Amino acid sequence: MRTGDQYLESLRDGRVLWVGGDRVDDVTTHPKTSAAAKTFAKFYDLHHEPELQDIMTFVDDDGVRRSMMWFKHEDAEGLRRKRVYLETVVRELAGGSIGRTPCANNYGLVTYEEDPQPWSDQSVGTGGRDLTVGIREFLDLVKEGDLNCAFAFIDPQVDRSKQHAASTALRVVETRDDGIVVNGVKAVATGVPFADYIHIGVFYRPGIEAEQVLYGACPVNAPGVTIVSREATVRDDADNHPISSAGDELECTVIFDNVFIPWDRVFHMGNPDHASLYPQRIFDWTHYESLIRQMVRAELMVGLAMLMTEHLGTFQIPPVQARVARLVEFYQTMRAHVIASETEGFISPSGLYKPNVLLFDFGRSYYLERYAEMRNEVVDLAGRASLLFPTEEQWNNPELHGWLEPLQSGAVGEPYDRVRISRVIRDLFLTDFGDRVSTFEQFNGTPMLPTRMHTMKRSELSPSGPLTELARKVCGVQKPGAPEVTAYTEQAEYARRLDGARLEGSQVR
Repeated sequence: MRTGDQYLESLRDGRVLWVGGDRVDDVTTHPKTSAAAKTFAKFYDLHHEPELQDIMTFVDDDGVRRSMMWFKHEDAEGLRRKRVYLETVVRELAGGSIGRTPCANNYGLVTYEEDPQPWSDQSVGTGGRDLTVGIREFLDLVKEGDLNCAFAFIDPQVDRSKQHAASTALRVVETRDDGIVVNGVKAVATGVPFADYIHIGVFYRPGIEAEQVLYGACPVNAPGVTIVSREATVRDDADNHPISSAGDELECTVIFDNVFIPWDRVFHMGNPDHASLYPQRIFDWTHYESLIRQMVRAELMVGLAMLMTEHLGTFQIPPVQARVARLVEFYQTMRAHVIASETEGFISPSGLYKPNVLLFDFGRSYYLERYAEMRNEVVDLAGRASLLFPTEEQWNNPELHGWLEPLQSGAVGEPYDRVRISRVIRDLFLTDFGDRVSTFEQFNGTPMLPTRMHTMKRSELSPSGPLTELARKVCGVQKPGAPEVTAYTEQAEYARRLDGARLEGSQVR
């Protein structure tokens, strides 16, 4: 299994990265990137902690101990084991402030592993090549090296009615015997500066051109790849900024200047109809991981509110307890969505146990709709303590300490405890770092509105599906003789097989 030091060494590979106005030659040492690189290295080192061995690793059928990133859950208990792993990663890495951990990124590769054939068969412009060979080889490569594959799916937000607009999006510009050449931009890609490979894909949109439909993998340091990051929000002072000093994973624009991709790194190309299916395919697994992270973040919010109100001496006041109860409700509802999605899962045709898509997608929607309100609740319960507290330098200043310490005295604990709690609340909810984290969740994988739109295309949510059976019975309305034709039923057979398997009797309770 990869170690943190091995990971850090792999990042020194000549990748071209700009963060703000700085050209970053070494992400492991530059002040805007080194903290995040060390946090990702910690992810790998967690797998070597003896006390975490049973959580972070497993022994495969060949007797090889591997990261739980690669664990194949074949039943509900196996999925829960994977969830404990994902949950542990979130808890150990800044309480969920890092959304694009390697295990979160690589979960999206499961879709190719489960059923690679359609990605090849439905490709256009490959000259009949069997892309499944390269897909399987790449998955083996990533697994053997514990590599990190960052998503790059989002095309530029431009006026697509303009003649030049389409040319900005990444597209295939040349097809050769040994591979393809791509040119253009992926507008948003989180965590690419800290990845080994860029997982290229596309958000389907009506009118998308066949040349823009591409799924595959490209090394981050490939010739012609330039990464342009937004301004970093990382702080270099761990004492005063315990969360934001752990690093900023960075949203980036990735420029592909006539980049060559060999055929064994091309997973699919040229078919817009295929691309329209991706939300039910690739990001299902990422959304489940997101729900777990959001559950942990909701738990953290409850804990911070309880610790602060206890220290302030307000926790026992009935109106305060009622407000804290809203945060508890928020957390317990998120937990219920996680557990229910696992319990109501189904066996996919490839034998993998998949959580219930409706339950984890709507769980994410619940979180996103209520997060801002819950965040404000934590800040309001903390009052001025969330903003006005001494810096580490002031606290340690002999001239000031005698005046400042009594101001932080509380009903329980030590005065410095309140300072610690305040710093975390400030970092998470009252900084550009915290705002970036919440914005990431809002758009992670698929934003809430498209998620709901794609979810409603699933066959079980058709008016001719099972959700209307009770209403038909009560109303005395018969089910139509012929199945209703919906956007979902018109989609490719392989998508119905994977996402409709539960309805065809293969659900495992």
